[in-house]
Amino acid sequence: MLAGSAAGSLIGSSLFGVPWGPLDPLFIGGVIILLVTFLRRRAAAPAQRMQAVASAPSSPDTSPPGDSSLDRGVRDIRRTDARFDPAKFAGYTGMMFRDVQNAWATRDMGVLRDRLSPEMYGELQVRCDRLRNARQLNRFDDIDIRAEITEAWQERDQDYVTSYIRGSMVDYMVDEVTDGLVNGSSVKPKDVEEFWTFTRPAGLNFWMLSAIQTLPGTRQQGREASAAASHP
Repeated sequence: MLAGSAAGSLIGSSLFGVPWGPLDPLFIGGVIILLVTFLRRRAAAPAQRMQAVASAPSSPDTSPPGDSSLDRGVRDIRRTDARFDPAKFAGYTGMMFRDVQNAWATRDMGVLRDRLSPEMYGELQVRCDRLRNARQLNRFDDIDIRAEITEAWQERDQDYVTSYIRGSMVDYMVDEVTDGLVNGSSVKPKDVEEFWTFTRPAGLNFWMLSAIQTLPGTRQQGREASAAASHP
């Protein structure tokens, strides 16, 4: 538009003999400078846009360095239980281990019924009843174990956590009537190496023991290796 206005003024002055004012050459020169600047910027814009696209950073990887399946599982559980702490759960596992041994020694899992899945409760109680029918008692001493969380995940609105338990304890069987040794040693500890899996409905609910896997070569007491069907 500015160029057209300047050209029109120039042509009109030439055709009709209209004299130029003292500022007309300046005005026309300014218009020409603006026009050249505009054309240069317009030509440079596509190149700048292409350079901006080429130099744009790619989407960053939001996964923390060293992220593992355990880390992801813990994050999944924390979506419905923000205070879930694997270290504290390892402590809970150790407590449960001792409580199960005490219940096993009395041959009564009823005291743990709300902390065992229905399948696990039924299986352990059946084995306790077998000991009672055989008139035998399983005794434990010097329990020295450590637990750590090895797996955590969510599946079908259920939380799952597996703990690895390792250590030793004195584990032996005696006759209920005579108190005579039936199996094991009352002084020599046995190795303990097991995986315990717990489950619960996702959220702030009680954890229940749902599976026990005793690794080959470790203790083989009355219940041996117990695994409930609820373990996926």
